[in-house]
Amino acid sequence: MTKFIIKHFIPDYENVKNAAVRERYGTVSGIVGILCNILLFLVKLSIGFITSSISIAADAVNNLSDALSSVISLLGFKIANKAPDEAHPFGYGRTEYLAGLLVAFFIGVVGLEFAKSSVNRIINPEPVLFSPVLLLILAISILVKLWLGVFNKELGTRINSTVLLATMQDSLNDVITTSVVVVGMIASRFTSLPVDGYIGLVVALFILYSGIGIAKDTLSPLIGQAADPDIAKNIENIILGFDGVVGVHDLIIHNYGAGKSLASIHAEVPDTANFVQIHEVIDEAEKAVWKQTGVFLVIHMDPVAIDNEHVNELKKLTLSVLNEIDNRLTMHDFRIVDGERNINLIFDVVAPFDYQKLKAEELIKNIRSGLKNHDKRYNAIITLDHQM
Repeated sequence: MTKFIIKHFIPDYENVKNAAVRERYGTVSGIVGILCNILLFLVKLSIGFITSSISIAADAVNNLSDALSSVISLLGFKIANKAPDEAHPFGYGRTEYLAGLLVAFFIGVVGLEFAKSSVNRIINPEPVLFSPVLLLILAISILVKLWLGVFNKELGTRINSTVLLATMQDSLNDVITTSVVVVGMIASRFTSLPVDGYIGLVVALFILYSGIGIAKDTLSPLIGQAADPDIAKNIENIILGFDGVVGVHDLIIHNYGAGKSLASIHAEVPDTANFVQIHEVIDEAEKAVWKQTGVFLVIHMDPVAIDNEHVNELKKLTLSVLNEIDNRLTMHDFRIVDGERNINLIFDVVAPFDYQKLKAEELIKNIRSGLKNHDKRYNAIITLDHQM
């Protein structure tokens, strides 16, 4: 069914890097989600009124919130695909994350409201009617939600969408909560305890948990999460594959929405290289990164001495000192200023984020001390960077 919908309602569905195709995926997901959730809402709300079940009513309104979430998701994809303009030169791609954040907010509100209703039912219990027909309808609801979860997982994986994958997780949470409701109905036949209220509270907690999870997934790229290590490594390898590039460092990737990233990196080139020729190489490297990854990259050239034996020996010595302290440390932009009484070793050290404040100061002190142990003339001038 999923493949049928994709093939018949998403033209050029295999071209997932195309913005229009991506928007179409979001539109199809939204429409299917709206139809399924409204149908489930109407069915469950009717059952809730008939049986006076707060847990079923809670599950019904949760389906309505899911339908609203699908609307928000659909609009998010529409806006995210707007062309860049003067006000937003990098486009509106982050709108997709904002849509996911709104979905999380509505889910959280629903969860809180029904947690309150469930507690009230525990304090003031009412009988819940049992019917095999109602159980059958809820079982069908579980199957629909299970399929909807698989459907959104397929679409979300194809276009790498956090919103659709969050919608998938929300559907699977609904499978769990509805299953819990079924257990509550069955349990009510064997006890006079307000099982319905307790089950409703469990449903509410699952709804809240789902909302918090979605909020985390969508807030992270908005705040500025680290780049995908695989993408970062791929970009570095592409650049290092060009003749004349001897090293790279300080890669920074800014996410402006799925498939819309701007990055910068420093590329080390021989200080003896022909300026015009190496500039052409850098231009080709930028184009290659764009073509292979879809990341718009700006490369800054750092000239370094590679044929100077004295510099190379000191660089090797400095690396050995760093490795003795912590094998996670790396360095770049190494250069020296020679003198009779002092030899300045100037370089940047890249350290993990756990090197902060006092620990960072201690690290720099240990590096300087380690170098002076080899020669008291060595004066290390260090800039501390952190891994991006």
